[in-house]
Amino acid sequence: MRRAPEPLVRLVLVLFAGWAAVALAREAGGTLASWDARQINRPPCLWRIGMAPAERLRRCLDGVEGWLPANSTVIFVSPPGECGAEFFRWRWAAYLLPDLDVVLPDDLAGRQLAAYLIAYRTEPVPPPGAQLALVRQLDGGRLFRIHRP
Repeated sequence: MRRAPEPLVRLVLVLFAGWAAVALAREAGGTLASWDARQINRPPCLWRIGMAPAERLRRCLDGVEGWLPANSTVIFVSPPGECGAEFFRWRWAAYLLPDLDVVLPDDLAGRQLAAYLIAYRTEPVPPPGAQLALVRQLDGGRLFRIHRP
């Protein structure tokens, strides 16, 4: 015949199960909250490593790696937005492509030296007197070679 568990043992088991349930709920809630915050499409001035918008830009620029010679000058263009979006995306591009000299289109000296152009989620305008030839389609952008006559 089976004996009923002692009340103290039963109490310990109930407390342990309750503690485990509370711990699981807290961890799941914290993970969900951080995941939600990561996915918000924040302006580039608020990006942090691991955020979804920064990861989209990283995936785009991963397609450039190995296609360009080191120390190449590259023009980076992106759509305008709030809080200096173009500037901050350009800084992220320079950070993510450390072996390239990444410049903005309004940098006159850089524009004259650049042999390539990366267009991220925008339609590019070639530098004055130049033409663009598509080199590679990127995830969310395109890589162009700048041809000057």
